[in-house]
Amino acid sequence: MTEILFLTSVQGHAAARVRRVAEQLKRRLPEADVKVLEGDRNKDLMAKFRVKFGPAVIIDNRLEYVGVPRLPMLLARVAQVKSGTPNPRSAGEKAAAAPAKPAIPPPPPPTRPPAPPKPGSS
Repeated sequence: MTEILFLTSVQGHAAARVRRVAEQLKRRLPEADVKVLEGDRNKDLMAKFRVKFGPAVIIDNRLEYVGVPRLPMLLARVAQVKSGTPNPRSAGEKAAAAPAKPAIPPPPPPTRPPAPPKPGSS
């Protein structure tokens, strides 16, 4: 069973939107375990996932969104998680880093033209 946790911000910011999206998701995915954690109930999870401000969405114990996405985007991501598809935004193998370019040495300091000869000296 897919577990979806919605964390509201500690200050209650966007709590109504979080509850509304969670209810819509419950109607669309009755087999999923959808919960909304509000206020102090989510402090431990926010610390675990290093989220300083909510809201956030955790799907199967993995932080998927900071903020609340639109319902179609959330439904698509839940389907991807269920099928084991990695998150196209961040998961999977990263492309190998390009080899470091050799450092270009800094240009030599400008040279001063020789001082003109002083009169009377030879």
